[in-house]
Amino acid sequence: MGRRRPSDAELHERRRDKIRKCWRVGMLAVLFALLGFLFMCLFELYYGHTGGSPYAHLRGSCDHVAPISPVEFEERQTNLSKLLVDFKAAAYIAEPGINMQYFTDIQWSQSERPFLLVIQAKKDQTDTVLTKTTIVVPAFEASRARQKLLPGTSYAIKTWQEGASAYKVVREVIETPWAGTDPNDEEEEGDDEILHKKPKKETESIFIDTDMRQFVAAGLADALGNSARKVEIANHNIGLLRMQKSAHEIEILRCVSETTVNVIRAVKDQIHVGARESEVQAMMTQAFKESGLSYEAGGSLVLFGKDAALPHGKGNDTKLEKGMMVLIDTGARLHGYLSDITRTFWVRRGHSKEMNEELDKVWETVKKAQIAALEAIKPGAACNSIDKAAREVISEQGYGARFTHRLGHGLGMEGHEEPYLNSGNTDTALKPGMVFTNEPGIYVEGSYGIRLEDVVLVTETGYEILSGNLATSPTEP
Repeated sequence: MGRRRPSDAELHERRRDKIRKCWRVGMLAVLFALLGFLFMCLFELYYGHTGGSPYAHLRGSCDHVAPISPVEFEERQTNLSKLLVDFKAAAYIAEPGINMQYFTDIQWSQSERPFLLVIQAKKDQTDTVLTKTTIVVPAFEASRARQKLLPGTSYAIKTWQEGASAYKVVREVIETPWAGTDPNDEEEEGDDEILHKKPKKETESIFIDTDMRQFVAAGLADALGNSARKVEIANHNIGLLRMQKSAHEIEILRCVSETTVNVIRAVKDQIHVGARESEVQAMMTQAFKESGLSYEAGGSLVLFGKDAALPHGKGNDTKLEKGMMVLIDTGARLHGYLSDITRTFWVRRGHSKEMNEELDKVWETVKKAQIAALEAIKPGAACNSIDKAAREVISEQGYGARFTHRLGHGLGMEGHEEPYLNSGNTDTALKPGMVFTNEPGIYVEGSYGIRLEDVVLVTETGYEILSGNLATSPTEP
């Protein structure tokens, strides 16, 4: 028998089925196309302008902040000169280091060859304080030294030859008359290398920088020993010049500190269970690179779990597990000024409810200690009183012996500088413009360590947190 020929109705129905199938396929194709378009739009919205980096929002964070201007360096020298006059000091002498950089922006490596900054001060007949700045440098380094001078400065460059004495050149600089010198002061002939002024009736001091190396200080004392001046360590008030930051310094410190907090928060969002400490180090390096701050690769403390029980531990490249807290202590540099921030936080709590509650309690105790320290900050308060305020909170919760370090340290051109907030510093009173860290911590060796650290400015009426908002919870650093 032959096959039955389909009826017209059946053929019509088959054609309708094919049309319906084609329509469904077409609609699915359109739907997938729309979904793909939507995905591309979302990708463009969140990543298209960031190059796909989770840290791109950090870019340009401090582009609006300018470096210290030449005018401010002149102001610093003027402020120093006023103190020299007040303390009847003929000069201030410093070696290459942070203080030379503070006053002149000159950065130079120390060596066995003395390279010295000499700042002299006196009043003219109108009681205006005058400043004279001289750089004493090995003769073969003179050209390179001139390249280090700020534009528009009028520093004198005095050289000394190999085999000669740099210290005698310093004496010559100090004893050579300069603008405003009393014309009745006479010079008398001395040896071939130097002219000696007649001693003055009143002995003057020559202040040497507190960080000066012993052999340089001894060389200066020997060369100046026959003059009517005495060489002594710079008065403490000169150190206050660096401790009390200017408005521009505060602006720099505020931006570098806030950005550092934002770096930690951005990295926190990328950390996952199973990551190693070294991987998070790499994340920090990438985030700081994108932020535009100066940062030394691997320059953070990244500690998981019990590794954080050592406040300055180096870690063991531990793999992050549930129940481990993460401690990140880090800092970067902007225009020569440093940040120093610590956050401790959860990525994933563990299965032990008891341990989770213990760590949450300790975190909250550290946070309360940090707030207690803030509330104690005011002009005139002794540094030890701020440390005491935080320590009392921790002791009341039974962790006093676990808070093993001072509360904080000054911050600026150096990561650790005056003032130091410890129990023994009863002599230093807080003054407006001082900037320091507030970093209480609790450490249980073999188990955990929790520290929170922010940067604080002393104001006329109290304080400002230069690093922005404090950590809000163990999960929100």
